Amino acid sequence: MKALARRYLTHRRDFGYGLISQRFDLAAFARFADRIAPGKPLTVSLALRWARRGAVEPVTVANRLSVVRGFARFCAVLDPRTQVPPKRLTQGLVRRRAPHIFTDAQVKLILRRTQTLPPWRTSPLRSITYRTLIGLIICTGLRLGEALRLRVEDFDAVAGTIRVPAVKCSPVRVLPLHPSTVRALKRYQNQRSAQFPAATRFFVGPLGQPVCKDSADRTFRRLARGIPCNGARHNVRFYDLRHTLATKLITRWSRQSVPLSHRLVMLSRFLGHKYFHHTYWYVQHQRAALQAAAVRFECYRKETSPR
Repeated sequence: MKALARRYLTHRRDFGYGLISQRFDLAAFARFADRIAPGKPLTVSLALRWARRGAVEPVTVANRLSVVRGFARFCAVLDPRTQVPPKRLTQGLVRRRAPHIFTDAQVKLILRRTQTLPPWRTSPLRSITYRTLIGLIICTGLRLGEALRLRVEDFDAVAGTIRVPAVKCSPVRVLPLHPSTVRALKRYQNQRSAQFPAATRFFVGPLGQPVCKDSADRTFRRLARGIPCNGARHNVRFYDLRHTLATKLITRWSRQSVPLSHRLVMLSRFLGHKYFHHTYWYVQHQRAALQAAAVRFECYRKETSPR
């Protein structure tokens, strides 16, 4: 089962999926299956036994089964004996945990802390790399993986745009940048080009190679240390910067008298959502603060969601 899990992860990542958190659950299930039922196919009962291990809430069981369900569909193509766990097998609902919404003061603190990062042994670019990377995500709401995959030619300083390659369910999109963001990217580009002229990725690590996502996550946790999380997790994440941008934009728009629907559609495209209803997650957890926008968004989402 562990070998199948590795094949499944490779297969999904080839389509642009990160599967950062799911890989840990999938690895745990594969170890459990190889220990309890070595050499046997994936079954509903086996998935349930693993999902219900420990003192867990029904929603945790549902989340675990959701991970196994996708894996089971992959396995069913290779082994017809495989059983795919049906949806709503348990009472818990799969739900996303509320994100942390950064305050302006917290964002400024993180950016200031990038100046205290010690340089890499082989390059002095560590501080400006992370300051520019974090600043770009704050301004554009890019996913971390999207930002790290940017290539040199994706940034057009003359047009003031950045091209975001297709990833996950997102099509290719070209985002306009604020002049201050363009200046920051040009400043970083000049310093990076002087040290690593042959680098093809926009953001580079200590030897001119692409920045590793795990390394970026660890560095961000260091920079955000001590910031209390106002979401449902213990710690803040890179991804919360994306939620923060969307939430603040919707908050600002909801206070204005102009129609909100077309702006929400624009935000959906800006964030790279293939389906408009995916953008609903960015307002759902802030219903109290964004009541007017949330109610209007809810109605519009129901009208536009695929049946």
